[in-house]
Amino acid sequence: MAEINLKRNIMVSGVSRFAILILVFLTSWLSTRYLGVTLKGEYSYLTTLAAFIWMVLDLGIHKTYPWLLRKYPEKEGSIFLWTYLLFAAELIVLGGLGSLFLPQFSRLISYPLDPGMLWIFVALIALTQLFQHLQMIYLGIDRVGTNSVYQFGNSLLMLILVAVAFLFIRDVDRLRYILISADLVMLLICVFYSVSFLRRGKLGSFDPGFMLKSYGMGFRVFLSSLFITLLLKVDVVILKRLLDFEAVGIYSLSAHLVDVLQMASNVVGSLLLVKLTDSASDVERWILMKKLFILFFGFLAIANLGFIIVGKPLIVLIYGKGFSGSYNAYLWLIPASFGLSFGSLFNTYLWSKGFPLISVILPLCALLLNVILNLLFIPLLGIAGAGLASSIAYLIWFFLIVLYEQKLSGGEMLRHLKPCRQDISELFELILKELRIKN
Repeated sequence: MAEINLKRNIMVSGVSRFAILILVFLTSWLSTRYLGVTLKGEYSYLTTLAAFIWMVLDLGIHKTYPWLLRKYPEKEGSIFLWTYLLFAAELIVLGGLGSLFLPQFSRLISYPLDPGMLWIFVALIALTQLFQHLQMIYLGIDRVGTNSVYQFGNSLLMLILVAVAFLFIRDVDRLRYILISADLVMLLICVFYSVSFLRRGKLGSFDPGFMLKSYGMGFRVFLSSLFITLLLKVDVVILKRLLDFEAVGIYSLSAHLVDVLQMASNVVGSLLLVKLTDSASDVERWILMKKLFILFFGFLAIANLGFIIVGKPLIVLIYGKGFSGSYNAYLWLIPASFGLSFGSLFNTYLWSKGFPLISVILPLCALLLNVILNLLFIPLLGIAGAGLASSIAYLIWFFLIVLYEQKLSGGEMLRHLKPCRQDISELFELILKELRIKN
């Protein structure tokens, strides 16, 4: 298979991601104003549960797609068909069992569901999984540009539907409207993904044996991804249990701002996984990681400094006084923004080495620490306690990865990762060069 052009992919994804970030911000702003504090808390709670449920049912297989497609390009048809088989099974089984045991299911998730909301929720779970699978397939076959276009389309359509509701549709069940809109938009974009893939004419024969065998690696990815997802979302669930949906709504806005900053590392990490998989030399990987580390440190430092200066009046102006507490919550999450982005990048490095067991153990340790700290700090500090707990847990996750790799490399890795003035100068010159080319 052709070599991955990481620089081109990052540039393409970077431009589209910047545009998507703007759309996501506008959507978040309008939907937050449209829902209000309490409904925003309910929305964050349900989407957090949906993310957890599909991750468990997925067993981590989607995270292996880029790696599998680089190693076994002839199996892309099997991976595509397996994706749709999982989608259909998930929709039918969850919807059927949920309908038969609706009261029990509602008690299980601690949220009252009627039959209509049940199917909206089940569709959110299944479509989110399908959407994520198709993205990973497109990254694996190096269709980064097409992938970026479809992600942009998803964000744009969601913004349009939310804007229409915000301006013209007031007398409806607002939470239900937002969730249905998310389902319909993902369904439409998944159709575009699928039609474009089928036009490649590489569907081939279906090999379920290969897919089932891939779960051997996928299970390690599942555990790693599950623990990372819980690490990122457990604070929302604990807040709901210990406080209320209003607290969840306020905190979820500040957590969303961290997620927006981390989206860049998610994109780069997905692209990086494919590139690192192709690289045989550890030194080559370390040098590449160092450049990205410097770039993200500068980006996060500037973004967080700007938020400290103007964040509070902006939140009140954009979201309303009801969300003013999100500013203080975010201040406690500033260290978390660094720990999360750096931890995600370095965890991608671990995955590129064949998803070793340590990539499961380290996020589990951080998750357990996060749960303990949330249970200790939230009763004492309220919403700020959740932010403090997450900041400590995310940073420790990142430090543990670095310490492990440093020991495994015989003390060599940090020597190659340590930035110097020349690295910063070269990166600055590269950015200026790219800007001149664009102009």
